[in-house]
Amino acid sequence: MRLSITYTVSRIPVAYRFMVLSLIKEALHQADQGYYHTVYVENKGKMKPFSTAVYLKNFTYHDNEIHLTSITINITSADMTFMLHLFNGLQRLATYPTPYGIWERSHIQMLQEAEIHSDHVQFSTLSPILIENKQGEPVHPHQIEYVQEFGYYAALRIRELAGREPYRPITIQPLNMKRVVIKETNSTFRQLNTAQKQLHFTAYRGQFMLKGHPADLQFLYQSGVGKRASQSFGMLEYIREG
Repeated sequence: MRLSITYTVSRIPVAYRFMVLSLIKEALHQADQGYYHTVYVENKGKMKPFSTAVYLKNFTYHDNEIHLTSITINITSADMTFMLHLFNGLQRLATYPTPYGIWERSHIQMLQEAEIHSDHVQFSTLSPILIENKQGEPVHPHQIEYVQEFGYYAALRIRELAGREPYRPITIQPLNMKRVVIKETNSTFRQLNTAQKQLHFTAYRGQFMLKGHPADLQFLYQSGVGKRASQSFGMLEYIREG
């Protein structure tokens, strides 16, 4: 299930992903406090059942700020309960106050999604994919290690969110992927790091093929792939099968 919501916005920080995440958390809290408590308190530290991609309209950079006219947030999840709570909560947030001004909702809609029947599917990234090794270092798509680590995170996401093992191993074949460096920050990081104010993530965007069981590929398409999927990483767009 997928939805898209657009807000009229005049400025946001360059590190805006946690602000988007705060909006989603507030929407869940508005819809059902008990459900919010389950997802973000009882299951703190566990994977969240969604992925996001953010689009900025008419944007320009000004030091540590982005000036723009609107922000569109696309959200996907295989968890129908999560999406229904989120949709209900977002409907209540006609405005959303932030330190950079009030966001005013202009549009919200459900989006169509593809049904996967093949064990070979070509995807493109709607938000860049973050893959790191066990040492927390970024891995390049053309390294053998990337295929291994991608398969590890894909299996882990299915295991934690779907409560089962993948039906088959999942492998990736990069086709045309480019490096992008993402700047982000949060209050915990700022308290621990007085000199460095921002986190830097090296991720990759572009097109690739995934091979695996169709049900597993459908789940990853709906839930996102890689690390930090709930922080605007790893949301996929279906291109074709075979």
